[in-house]
Amino acid sequence: MSSFWLWVALAFYSLGLIHAIVTVVRRQSAIFRISLAALELGFLFHFVSLAELGLTENRFPVGNIAEASSFFAFLIALGFLLAYWRYQVSSLSVFAFPLVFIMTLAAAMSRPAGPPLTPLLQQRWVPLHISLSLGGYAALILSFLAGVMYLIQERELKRKQPRAFYYRLPPLDTTDRLGLLALLVGFPLITLGLILGMINASNSWGDGWLGDPKVMLSFALWVIYLLLVYSRVGVGWRGRKAAVSAILGMVAVLLSWSANYLSSHHAFFPR
Repeated sequence: MSSFWLWVALAFYSLGLIHAIVTVVRRQSAIFRISLAALELGFLFHFVSLAELGLTENRFPVGNIAEASSFFAFLIALGFLLAYWRYQVSSLSVFAFPLVFIMTLAAAMSRPAGPPLTPLLQQRWVPLHISLSLGGYAALILSFLAGVMYLIQERELKRKQPRAFYYRLPPLDTTDRLGLLALLVGFPLITLGLILGMINASNSWGDGWLGDPKVMLSFALWVIYLLLVYSRVGVGWRGRKAAVSAILGMVAVLLSWSANYLSSHHAFFPR
């Protein structure tokens, strides 16, 4: 994948990476306002890159693993900007900025051309299935990061002399609400993505689609997050329990994603 505008976005994202490294090393926030402005500009140019690719290829730009990685990074950047706008959680940048940079870098460095799209990806609803799933994953990553921040904040509160970075973390209640909101956004998206995937799989693969490793792990992931939503909304889990469950849920997301490389049907991204 090669796009001038994607490299421009990456250049702006690199300031966010520098901010995260300096913050971790010095244990205090540094150049956040500059890196936030850079992320916003990078996000804008990233959008231009995706739009240019879509218009040039006359399709939604998730046709291979590089394009999907670029779109995923774009969604994570969008999720961070929305979370910051809603909750002013600047400390989330320490986790989100490097992730956006690395995924965008991987997409930008991929080969500029690849094999033609498989017939499966040319079907009308498959790009929507992929986009919804990636959107759900991006939201669940934010829920996971909120869980990580909650546990860090909780640990720092127990210290007699909290480190400087502690004062940049949001209140525990804010972090908990961010994690819940991200979960409530991510779960419907992966549900819709799963439903569309089931319809496409049934039409394309016949009766054998249920035995596919990716399908089975996707069902397992959906059940796990259904239980997490119920535990948060129905049972009322908050605090440490909710944070730990969000982190364990991300393990299930990673297992589901890795199943792409075990599945004969889902190995449709040219690699």
